[in-house]
Amino acid sequence: MKKPSLHFTYLILYIVLFGCSEENPEPAENSNDSPSFPQPKIIQGIVQPTLEFPVVYVEELDQTQEFYKEQHETSFSFVPKKNWFSFTAEKSGVLTKILLFGKPNFKPSDHYGDSMHGFIREGNPDNGAKYGEWDISRDDIVNQLVAQGSNDREAGWITIRMRGEIPQIIGKTYFMVCEEITGDKPWFGAFAFGEGNPYNAGKFWLHPEHDLVFRTYVGKSPDQVELDEKKNELIEKNDLPVNPTDQPTPFPISQSSNNVVVKKVDSTTSDVIEQPSVPLIEPIQKIQPVPEIQPEKLEFIKAPSLEVEEKNSTTEKSSLFNRLFKRK
Repeated sequence: MKKPSLHFTYLILYIVLFGCSEENPEPAENSNDSPSFPQPKIIQGIVQPTLEFPVVYVEELDQTQEFYKEQHETSFSFVPKKNWFSFTAEKSGVLTKILLFGKPNFKPSDHYGDSMHGFIREGNPDNGAKYGEWDISRDDIVNQLVAQGSNDREAGWITIRMRGEIPQIIGKTYFMVCEEITGDKPWFGAFAFGEGNPYNAGKFWLHPEHDLVFRTYVGKSPDQVELDEKKNELIEKNDLPVNPTDQPTPFPISQSSNNVVVKKVDSTTSDVIEQPSVPLIEPIQKIQPVPEIQPEKLEFIKAPSLEVEEKNSTTEKSSLFNRLFKRK
């Protein structure tokens, strides 16, 4: 009885040991006999969007700056003080998209990333109220330019769509802020800008008098559309002027010296102001003083001539007397 029990014990131990070893898989090769755990994937890309595009019924053009300096380009960085541009809203609603005029940066570069991600702040680019989010990649820019009939080295309008509810209140200033660039690269994009402060209601980080070429669009909900319709009804009843429909300029305007449009505006305005003031003053000064001075001088000239004649006559008489009664 002892032997069968001993063999039975060995059998149980064998089953336990080898059964457990089959349940645990052997470690993979080159793992130093240590179990492998799944590692988190590190993705060198922008943050995945968490917000949805706003649903609007009407979309209108709000702010524009469409003057640019030829052969001048600038970029966004994720570094504070170098990562924003601002604008001031003139229409109420929800910010739906921002258009920038430019082209993609060169892809093989140690300084430029393939995409950038950011958000909108109100009032201040560092600590203002934060709204929504946006992202744009180099591939997006290339695809948009191709759809416009341009290649990747020609400039065109680049659309950046906003996610989330970003309020636009009339008179408030908003900042488009870049938060992250792919691969920790310092720069993204090649965007056009204008000099001489062509847009007074906003700024660009590069210089106080430099402004990006841009357009902002505002969408309106059904409630806002109803309010606008009521306002239009009041305008029609009171015969007040209605704002013209938005007609965005197809292309921005160059600030180069060859710009004929700017020269025409300056020359016409200067002609209208200067011409009327010249011929009205001179004739009045020439006509008034002439007729009164001449006769006075003539009277003074006649008076002394009589005295001279009397003196001459007396001298003639005296001389005749002297001749007649000449002393011997």
